[in-house]
Amino acid sequence: MKKAILTFMALLMMNVIYGQFTVGPRVGFSSSSIDFDPFTIGGETISSGNATTGFHAGIFSRITLGFLYIQPEALFTQSGGEIKLNDGVLNEIREVKFNKLDFPVMLGTRFLKVFRVQAGPTLSLLLDANVEGLEEEIKSGYKDATIGYQAGVGLDLWSLVLDLKYEGNLSTFGDELFGFATNQTNNQWILSVGFKLF
Repeated sequence: MKKAILTFMALLMMNVIYGQFTVGPRVGFSSSSIDFDPFTIGGETISSGNATTGFHAGIFSRITLGFLYIQPEALFTQSGGEIKLNDGVLNEIREVKFNKLDFPVMLGTRFLKVFRVQAGPTLSLLLDANVEGLEEEIKSGYKDATIGYQAGVGLDLWSLVLDLKYEGNLSTFGDELFGFATNQTNNQWILSVGFKLF
């Protein structure tokens, strides 16, 4: 986590020294899901369910160098998804929630002055993980830090910064669920709005 924060601060300093600097807050919503291969425990089948709605809030900055820009962000993110438990008679749905710190760094280009396309890596640090209806935390079944990617489009309107991005995992996010070994990923669609302070 310390390295991620130092990297983000270094990118901010590069913005100030070398290029056109923009910084501001950003918030938004996401639609995320947990993907894994179904498995059976004691006659009960556990499988992926529908996507759930999450949110994020934090800060972004941007350095513009000609037609290219670099946009690092630091965000608190809540994501998750549904899991289905089926014993052959009843189909129960549980919601899983993850609280994370995300550090995406987008490389993009602008065209027609207001439109943008962008992509880049993101570092996620897991704070906690919980299943609806269960008191105990399930964080031990997930990795503390994972690397993923984001790609999408953006729109700049005056001081507003609008982004629509897809986030995927480049490594397995979780390797255990209810004590059963299974590879999990947590992918999401992200819609956010930021405000340029300067």
